[in-house]
Amino acid sequence: MKNFKILKYAFMALLLFGLFPPDIFAATPISLRDLLAEAMSNNPELRALKERYGARLARVYYEGALDDPALKVEMEDLASKKPYNNGPGNAMQTRYTLSQMFPFPGKRSAKEKIAEKEALVSKAEFESKAVEIAYMVKEAYYAYAYASLAIKINGEVKELLSYISSIVQSRYSVGQALQQDVIKAQFEAAMLTNELIALTAERDGMEERLKALLDRHADLPLGEPALPKLEKADASAYAFTNASGALNPEIKAVEYELQASEMSVDLAKRNYYPDFMVGVAPVQRDGRFDTYDFMFQINIPLWRSKYDSQTKEAISNAGSARLRLSAQRNKKAFEIKEALLKVSAAYKTAELYETSLVPQAEMSFESALKGYQSGKSDFLTLLDTGRSLKKTKIERAGSFMDYKKKLAMLEKAVGAELDNKEGAR
Repeated sequence: MKNFKILKYAFMALLLFGLFPPDIFAATPISLRDLLAEAMSNNPELRALKERYGARLARVYYEGALDDPALKVEMEDLASKKPYNNGPGNAMQTRYTLSQMFPFPGKRSAKEKIAEKEALVSKAEFESKAVEIAYMVKEAYYAYAYASLAIKINGEVKELLSYISSIVQSRYSVGQALQQDVIKAQFEAAMLTNELIALTAERDGMEERLKALLDRHADLPLGEPALPKLEKADASAYAFTNASGALNPEIKAVEYELQASEMSVDLAKRNYYPDFMVGVAPVQRDGRFDTYDFMFQINIPLWRSKYDSQTKEAISNAGSARLRLSAQRNKKAFEIKEALLKVSAAYKTAELYETSLVPQAEMSFESALKGYQSGKSDFLTLLDTGRSLKKTKIERAGSFMDYKKKLAMLEKAVGAELDNKEGAR
């Protein structure tokens, strides 16, 4: 009877501390919000795209700037040209010609606006990569949290089974238990060891993936994650509000590409008009500037076939961007709807575990425990119900994590975070 009480207290300890932790990692939790901030600051891909955006932004000014002016100095030895003239006017003559090229009105501003749009494309690409990196961090974080929780539960169950196995062995030695009970307990412990190995490898893999996303050194510890609570997010209203995908930076990038392409069409049409150059040339004789020349020059866009081809190219590029924008909007609308359906299904599954499956597994275990204590059920029944409870608890954790992953997938499709308090966990 004493052994029955030991078993009862042991399983109750398992029930309270191994299988029902409200937040088993509360001592040293790592904040998902902090990990996201670290990834946004340190991820090499993001930093590279940020540098590219800075480079594109620097182009805006010089694309709209004038070309450098030109200075030409011409010297003539009049004595060699007019040897018969020995007067003062037969000194060296120097001409200083200063000229500046001016594009046809509208060309410079068009180039500047095109450069602005191309810079915005780079900015949108940076934002798109940030959304992608955030999704990857969340996905890895929730997988890491699931594996860590499963390891915690399995480790505690394994220790408890080892203790129970020793009790069953003692009972078997005095003829109060069957040999198959001993073998079953040992086999269950071995299975948990095998499961623990697989879960440890999974957790370590997710930890390394997170470190790579954060650009954190492999030797630096990551910390323990906290298991999020099941809280239903208002995903339907969120998805409906953003169904057009207007917030998605991938769509913004194509929109800016289209705008740049349309401006390129305008610039190509302006190439039919000539650029012009103006200049002034003071002339120095005998150390004095006594005359000034003025010059005006234009280029003649005579070979129009070249400009026709440039215009056709620009129009085709604009048409391509317009079609790609339509395709991108359709794609994102589908992704948002698909993600919303997956979010709904994942929440229903997690809610089923929370409200039905786990309570039923708890009741089954409690019933088996009472039956074993009273001698109405055998050890294998108790072991099976305990294993089922452990499995159901781990699956509940997995369903929670899957729900969070699906929310992250919806955020990725929309291109913006869902505004709820779970996002900070």
